[in-house]
Amino acid sequence: MNVPYPRQPRDILIRITNHDIVDGIRSSMPSREEIPLSEKLDEYLVRLGYSSAHIMGIAVRLLTKTKVRVDFRNYTERMELVDVADMLAPAQAISLLEDYLASAHPPEQKPGSALDATTQRIVVQIPKFEKPGNK
Repeated sequence: MNVPYPRQPRDILIRITNHDIVDGIRSSMPSREEIPLSEKLDEYLVRLGYSSAHIMGIAVRLLTKTKVRVDFRNYTERMELVDVADMLAPAQAISLLEDYLASAHPPEQKPGSALDATTQRIVVQIPKFEKPGNK
């Protein structure tokens, strides 16, 4: 179901704050920039893969809650909408992203192609904890 949305990803500005992580410690000097949402989506499409559910989760959270933080191994990236008026309902956000992702597939990577069937590696790390009495 296609739900109308007011603006395209290229028209939605986001503010990104990056903190480097060195030896497990977050740097105190963040880098900041403002870019269109489409630029960040394109970056994630290349980094995370064209069929990644992570992109949808990150972008829907950003568009519906106005802020999201993504932790990578070497840095933390905090994104927020520059204009809160760009906030969307969940159905609108999903529709916007589905349309954008459908238009972003390169010709050789159309959904259902042989390349789409490749295995994607996702690593989920649960924090280690010690059980009481197990020392």
